[in-house]
This record gives sequence, C-alpha cells and structure tokens, in this order.
Amino acid sequence: MRSLVTARILIEAALVVTMMTFATRLVSKPQIFWQPEVVYCVPTDQKLVALTFDDGPHPKFTPQILDILDRYHVKATFFMVGKEMVRYPGVVKDVVKRGHVIGNHTYSHPHDIELDTHAQVVSELEKCAQVIEKLTGARAHLFRPPRGLVDGTVFQAANENGYRVILWTVCADHHDAPTPQLMAKRVLQHIRPGGIVLIHDGMNGIRYKDVAATKLIISELVGQGYKFVTVPELIKARQEYCDRTPSWPRSGVRGHVGKKGEKGIFTLDLHIPQGFAGKT
Repeated sequence: MRSLVTARILIEAALVVTMMTFATRLVSKPQIFWQPEVVYCVPTDQKLVALTFDDGPHPKFTPQILDILDRYHVKATFFMVGKEMVRYPGVVKDVVKRGHVIGNHTYSHPHDIELDTHAQVVSELEKCAQVIEKLTGARAHLFRPPRGLVDGTVFQAANENGYRVILWTVCADHHDAPTPQLMAKRVLQHIRPGGIVLIHDGMNGIRYKDVAATKLIISELVGQGYKFVTVPELIKARQEYCDRTPSWPRSGVRGHVGKKGEKGIFTLDLHIPQGFAGKT
C-alpha cells in the first residue's frame, strides 16, 4: 500500500514538473504576431496574372525578356539585385523606359537572409533602394527576399521601411522542370486568377531557359484569356475586388512570423490554392 502511495506521489510530482516546464517555455517563447501583408496571390474575379523576374538585371537575358514582353504588350515586375544594377545601369533604365516596375531584391542577394541581423537586413534594403532611386528617380515599395525567406526580422525590417513583401504563387524554375517546356507546364498547372509567377533573368548562365519559358507561358496564358498586369496593378485589383465583396478577407495570404532563429516559422495558411507551388 505504501509503495502505491509513493508511486502516486512520484507520478504527480513528475506531472507538476512537466507542466511547469511547459509553462516556462510558453512564457519564454518569442512572441508570434500575425501580419497580413505578405502577398503570394490576390483574390479577384478577373483572370489577372503578374509576371515577376528575379536576380537581374543581366546584360543578355533581361533585354531578351524585354523584347518578348514588348511583342505581347505585357508589363511585368522586376525584382532587381542592387550590385547587378550598379554593373548594368543601362539595362535598368531600359526596363523602366519600357514601362515595367522595379522592386527591391536586396543589394547583394544573401543566400540566407534569415541569418542576418535586423541592421544587416535594413542595410541590404537601403543600399538597393539607393541604387534604384539613383537610376530611376523613384523609391521602390515592393520587396522580395532572396529565396522567399521571411522570418520576423526580415518582415519587420521591410515593414518598418515601407515595403510590401511579395512572394509568388508558382515558380517556373524547379528541379522537376529542367526544360523551358516543363517550366511552362509547371506554371500552367499551378496558376490561378490573381496569381504571381516567378521567373529569373539574372545571376545564372542558364537563364536562356527562363527566356524561352517566358514566351511559352505568355502565349499559353493569353490563349486561356489571362491578362498580364504588374504587381502594383494586381494589388489594386485586389482592393477593388475586396471593396465589392466586403465579406472576403482583405489579404491574399495570412501567415505568422517569429523572431530570429525560428526557421520555417512563416506559414501560408489561408486560401492556399490546391497544388500550391511556391517553392523554388
């Protein structure tokens, strides 16, 4: 009998310790906050899609893409790397001259921006912003983090500096899509009205595949009745749709981000299209 009582006391003590440990972890866990302004797609009743190009400018591939866009009368959004803009200022000016939008893609394109401190992220943003303003005469208000990595530090730095973080619905570049034809097929399988397509035009010698895929993607989507818009135009369409549909959530994505060190804490968990293809 005494052994049973002793065992019960030990079990109860263990439960108390476990609960206290759990409670301590909850209190000490970095605060998670909800934020609605990371955009990977938008709600709309129109067949709109935004083409976006990352990692440029490139002296060969970007002009080729610009010619294709001109041929189809398409306007796109280019998320450019500051140091590449410094190398090829003429390409940057040509992008703006042809009516396209330029967004901030950091100055040096760090491989894992989530490892950077708040000050380092701000520096990457500001150095790129200064180059954009010098070459175009305007500040950028759209930001896409390299590789789409967004933790609490990255989001806070972007938000404090007036940026809207833009991700994507589907990326054409993928290990399962090694040819332009398969890249286009991947996009067509995952695109939806209000979607954002990620293609690349720089920092890699094989971007000729992206150039070829761009033509295929545009041709196929035009055939399906899609209209191409810039990211600012897509966001405007979202606002107009939400104004007409008050019950619809005003964000194209809802997620939460934690403090530094919480890898993968950013979660897309509202209105995720079936077969979401947001990973590169």
